Amino acid sequence: MTEPYSTEGWLPLHREASLVNQLLGAGATAIRRANYADGRGQYYVAFFTLSTGLERLSKLILVADFAIKNDGSLPTQDKLKRFGHNLVSLLSAVEHTIKDNQLDLNYCRPSDDISKAIVGCLQSFANAKQGRYANFNALSNPEYDTNLEPMRKWWIDVGETILEKHFRGKRAENKVRTNARVIDQMIGSFTMVMHSNEIGDSMTDVETASVRTGETEYVQRYGQFYVLSLIRWLSETWCQLVRLAHYQKGYSVFSGHHEFFWPYTNDDRYLKSRKTWPA
Repeated sequence: MTEPYSTEGWLPLHREASLVNQLLGAGATAIRRANYADGRGQYYVAFFTLSTGLERLSKLILVADFAIKNDGSLPTQDKLKRFGHNLVSLLSAVEHTIKDNQLDLNYCRPSDDISKAIVGCLQSFANAKQGRYANFNALSNPEYDTNLEPMRKWWIDVGETILEKHFRGKRAENKVRTNARVIDQMIGSFTMVMHSNEIGDSMTDVETASVRTGETEYVQRYGQFYVLSLIRWLSETWCQLVRLAHYQKGYSVFSGHHEFFWPYTNDDRYLKSRKTWPA
């Protein structure tokens, strides 16, 4: 086994792993901060960084898989281009990689409705005609489909699903609505509210805005957790493949690149305990 740092390809992989770590951390942090009031921009930060970070981590996994199957050779530029940019297809390719290499993961790919909705939203955002340029596409365009607006789509597809599972009909909702009524009774008569929520509906009274704030806290908290669960699955896959390629196969080009992703491979309790990433 040769010394890794001078191995051709090691430095680009190291830089890429470092970049992906930061992208995913920034995205997970931003989605925890995103809100209708002063955090609208955080939604888009999250969409940009998560869609790019998940795509690039998937491609790192496919690079390692290629090397394992080809005696340590790295894919050519033509082969790298064939990986494409479709997040759904890339995640499916990762699943095949796990099976091909008989990886024994502690955490399987999340298959719940919330996780599926997250992937769908990020896939839509990555499409320039649907998500990334939605604000420009909406300008002077009466035919623009507002359902494709990324923040609106996230709230309807992800946020509402989170609220149905973790908030509505539970003690948490009762507490939020009770507090909102009390606050409205206290300051509603002399307080002006001029906000619109994530789907574009106007909020002009204290009680409505207070309820939305309470709902937002749950969408933030669980949105981050489900995003991190998806990141964890990919991170553990990458870590195992890197160890397989380096320590078992002897491909020094992969040495150490998994270390960036260890914090993401922790249990649910740890993922829920941190608001800011990378850890």
